[in-house]
Amino acid sequence: MAATDVRSAWASKTMLTTSCDDDRMAQSTSVDHRDDPTQELASGPVRFGVILLFAIVSRAVYWNQQPPDMRIFLEPWMNHILRYGQVQAFAHPFSNYEPAYLYLLALGSFAHGVLTTMTIIKILSVAGTLFLTLALAELLKAAGLNARAAVLALVLPSVVINDALLGQCDALWAGACILALAGMIRGRTLRSLVWCGVAISFKALAVFIAPVIIGALIARRAPIWQWPVPALVFLASLVPPWLLGWPGYDLLTVYLGQASLEPLIAGRLGNPWMLVTIFAEDQARHFYVFGISAAVAISVPIALLAKRAWNNPRVLILLGALAGTVLPYLLPKMLERYYFLGDVMTLAVALSFKNRSATVAALAVQMASVLSHMTYLYSFDQPYPALAGAVCATIGIVAMCQLLKPSLDSLIASIRSDWDRLSRRSVDVT
Repeated sequence: MAATDVRSAWASKTMLTTSCDDDRMAQSTSVDHRDDPTQELASGPVRFGVILLFAIVSRAVYWNQQPPDMRIFLEPWMNHILRYGQVQAFAHPFSNYEPAYLYLLALGSFAHGVLTTMTIIKILSVAGTLFLTLALAELLKAAGLNARAAVLALVLPSVVINDALLGQCDALWAGACILALAGMIRGRTLRSLVWCGVAISFKALAVFIAPVIIGALIARRAPIWQWPVPALVFLASLVPPWLLGWPGYDLLTVYLGQASLEPLIAGRLGNPWMLVTIFAEDQARHFYVFGISAAVAISVPIALLAKRAWNNPRVLILLGALAGTVLPYLLPKMLERYYFLGDVMTLAVALSFKNRSATVAALAVQMASVLSHMTYLYSFDQPYPALAGAVCATIGIVAMCQLLKPSLDSLIASIRSDWDRLSRRSVDVT
């Protein structure tokens, strides 16, 4: 009890001394939820039903279409499971994914014979979207917002394309990232880190949320023993296939293999790399280091801002949306789906801030993601739509930075104050 009291006292002091500007930003944009049309959009039973109906109809449009990745990757993986059995299939490598998603394919394979392979895969993807929607509802609830508005995630165009057309599993890792952020907002650091581990077990892209989680984790002074939890959860997900015979080295290096070999050509995400892809693709690899360095560099202020805003849920949501957008925006070789976390988190921003900048951010990032998908599906060899998507993503990032300006100004003022204090101290010493 004493340690808890000390930590609570420290947290109260930190809240008063480091978050004044963030609190003023929250107050200046606050709106009574009862009078806000965005929050009420999904509240009425009729509106709720219309949204669900639209979600079903939009998926029916794509349901019987087979995307390229289905026959190249997903269906062969399912065929391998059907050939060797749901358990023995994991005795040796058969996929460039970590096993977490493959476990779901193995579970779905029990329905083979009743359902086609593509139907099973897409059902798993839609189930992932339902999980994502529940995760978003939990995040909104943790932030004191209307959780029912999370149903809007079901009709985001990029989400519909991801599950109903592409049959991808991005909703699983993104949903786990969102639950990790919700756990951090509630102060449940262990739960947050467990969800981080789950997210990493599905996709390495979960690192997009890392700067926010790390910043808030430092601010909450989580015990040292909790920090390895994500890695332990990830390693635990590898144990069953390792015991069956899948070489441990292969399991541990799947993500390294993806980074070095896949994709062999530049992705079609709408980010500035589209300029190089279109006009100087052969020389692009010589500049990758600049994009990677920029992504690492921008992660530092995001983490510092999260550290200062640990007690401000809406700022943490905003930082999660910014990290989920700006990191794939800066990194090279990004695939068309990699704004996915940004897509959903900017929806959360729009539901949280309820102003023009938040709405612009959500619409612009969504447009960037949709244009990227359209480029991959219909204009891969001439990726000019993705170039337009890069412009949209830029607009979305600028809009989020405008929302973040009070927090950023506070951080800069704090850094300057610390620098002046150190300078005076060094002068006094000399």
